[in-house]
Amino acid sequence: MSEITLERVETQAQIDTLCAIAKIVWHETFDPILPAGQPEYMIDKFQSDHAVKDQMAHQNYRYVLAKLRGEYAGFVGYAPRYEGKEEMYLSKVYLLPQCRHQGVTRVLFQLVEEETKKEGLSRIRLTVNKHNTHAKEVYEHLGYETVESVKADIGSGYYMDDFVMVKVV
Repeated sequence: MSEITLERVETQAQIDTLCAIAKIVWHETFDPILPAGQPEYMIDKFQSDHAVKDQMAHQNYRYVLAKLRGEYAGFVGYAPRYEGKEEMYLSKVYLLPQCRHQGVTRVLFQLVEEETKKEGLSRIRLTVNKHNTHAKEVYEHLGYETVESVKADIGSGYYMDDFVMVKVV
């Protein structure tokens, strides 16, 4: 496997890197499947500097950047006991296109599973856009099962139309 290292996000420079990666991945993934304007709206709402800082300060989010051979490749965001639930919420796993298929995704998922166990939790929950079939297939390959379908109003006339997936660890 390629050399993969992990860094817990703590500095402004790391937050800037995380947001830059998110913007690239969001546009690549969601421009083809969401209405015009929604990807930018969601980046600002969920993956901008102010959103990431708020998540870390007030929602128990933890972010970890992954490096592949010394270069930033992607990140994971997760939150134990998010919204008071006795589970790990896996919010984000984003990987730059050129860094895929090199083991980084598996390392990030293993990290979340280890953190889930350290927290004394036994399940991981995530949501995936119903039209993001590749991501859903990756999650299924890693042992996640679809448990429900949800549609959430996120403001400005936009909705998140997702599957909820769960893995017991």
